[in-house]
Amino acid sequence: MTRCLAALALVALLLAPARADTPAVATERHYEILRNGQKVGHCSVTWAPSTWQGRRTIHDTTSIVRRSVRNMMGHKDTFSTTTTIDLERDEDGTLWWQRIRVDEGSRVLVEEATWTGAGYEHVSTVDGVEHKRVTIALDAPVMADSEAFIGPRVRRGEVKPGDALDLRELDVRAQGAHVTRLVILPPEEVEGEAGKVRCTPVRQEDAASGSELTLWIDADGAFVQLRDDQGNHYRRATRAVAEEMPVKPAEYSITTPSSPTLERIFTAAKVTVDLHLQGDPHRKLPDLPASPWSRAGAPRGSDEAGWVIPVELSAYDDLSAKATFDDVDRAAFARDLEPTVLMPCDHPDLVRTAKRVVGDAVTLREAAHRLVRWVYTRLQKQSPDVNEATALEILRDMQGDCSEHCVLFVALCRAAGIPARRCSGYVCLGTQWGSHAWAEIWIGAWVSADPTTGEIGGGARYLFFGYQDRPDSFPGVVSSRITGRIRLVTTSLTAPEAEGGATYDLTDPAAHRTSDAAARRYVNALAGIEAHDLPDGWTARHVGAASLTLQGPGVYCSLSVMADQGADLAMWGGANGSFCGVPARVGGHGKRRTVIVHSRRRIVQVSIAETTDEAYEALQKVLARTFGSAP
Repeated sequence: MTRCLAALALVALLLAPARADTPAVATERHYEILRNGQKVGHCSVTWAPSTWQGRRTIHDTTSIVRRSVRNMMGHKDTFSTTTTIDLERDEDGTLWWQRIRVDEGSRVLVEEATWTGAGYEHVSTVDGVEHKRVTIALDAPVMADSEAFIGPRVRRGEVKPGDALDLRELDVRAQGAHVTRLVILPPEEVEGEAGKVRCTPVRQEDAASGSELTLWIDADGAFVQLRDDQGNHYRRATRAVAEEMPVKPAEYSITTPSSPTLERIFTAAKVTVDLHLQGDPHRKLPDLPASPWSRAGAPRGSDEAGWVIPVELSAYDDLSAKATFDDVDRAAFARDLEPTVLMPCDHPDLVRTAKRVVGDAVTLREAAHRLVRWVYTRLQKQSPDVNEATALEILRDMQGDCSEHCVLFVALCRAAGIPARRCSGYVCLGTQWGSHAWAEIWIGAWVSADPTTGEIGGGARYLFFGYQDRPDSFPGVVSSRITGRIRLVTTSLTAPEAEGGATYDLTDPAAHRTSDAAARRYVNALAGIEAHDLPDGWTARHVGAASLTLQGPGVYCSLSVMADQGADLAMWGGANGSFCGVPARVGGHGKRRTVIVHSRRRIVQVSIAETTDEAYEALQKVLARTFGSAP
């Protein structure tokens, strides 16, 4: 949440017009906000002469209204926010006081920073309740934003193309000052609210994140347009034009179909993927960080032809990790145990819940497993009315998507004394890839954990963008650079040793899908379906991406497989029998039977239209390897 507010603050502060002199009267400007070419909001800025603690200042009031739709596999959520920023600063942009208020759904979040003479006191509140107060020690105040810093110099003619200046701004997440470089570019004409305007372009370069932002500043020292390398575009307009919003809100998909379908993905040991990106001259390529989950190779292509980035994914677990609570060095893991506004893990409600769920668990793995299954089974899969709910809000409402599952799980882990951190990126769910939030926990070693699918130790299905709470990690930058332009094609899959450890070349269908009537063998490696030693007179046929039909004397059945997404047989009432030697839910009567099995992180459903007892026994021998139960 702090990260998002910081980003909003940066945008809003950049929108505050520059001053070479204190204004005599209040002045107002308006801007349209676009993302990847679609209008998502508008902004108004009012500035006026003021005083702060006896000091002559400028008071800015900036209002940002945004509305867009998030499309997740056809499920659409509309998010609307109004952000109001008030600040006091002097004529050259020195920041003395700032207050950011975000109204979203039924929640009001406020962050306030005040210069104390030795740094800034920063206070965060949610619905009027103080959640966190920190002191950010600095030897001098920072600048409010790049426009206030460079605008007066442009207006006075003190800069020329090629000049470079350092800008020092407040970084609440890192609890310090952050320095970026401002580079003056040759003059250009850009469109303003009443035609072309001659401007001085200024490029803001952030060495830490690799991101860039360009402002076009007019002769008065105020910017006319702003564009960054993540698809955001601000342009000055009349009030009527700025505030006119599209009837249908801008829509952004956060999922893309899996090519090919990978229903056995939850147990994959390694996967290689080609990440395809449409060319976009206004957006850089994503800088994918190396991690235990994923490692990217060198991009190839062009903006004209499109780009391809090869990526290798790996499973991330350590079964030898058996630490206990006594093994946790709280000083060493302070960052991954600390309370935040989003995750107030020291709150009594979270501490009580964590203690109750963990119960008598001795090892951190067992404690984390209880927590991850509790979050998975208890939270209703439904998005809240805010983009980022706090752990307390999630605990109260008991609903959410992957972000809420992750926030609550990490907060409960920290409340229990298990070091945990939030992760962001893309994940494969078998039939889809999509934007995702999951966790990394320390249980004697760092391992993956995913409360949305209820697992500790994840398979090779995560494309890592970064850590959401770390000041040196920038998952939002990576995500913005791929949104709306990504397609993922899996090129190989390696099964775990427990399933044979074979590697399949997915660019060659014959390498992972076998129909050999002579050998009486049918294999779909991507679904984990195997039919061997079919009796005389039996036939088999692959159907779709993850199904097989079998027919013979006394039997006709269809078998389908899907990734379990964390579900088990409990969803069907639990096991009441067995099939192929493994627990199963068996139903039906007479010659009709239905069998549901949870095996190798897949749900396998066998629908038998007609069978005899003899054929039913033969069928189990034919399908035994599908469930790893062959002798």
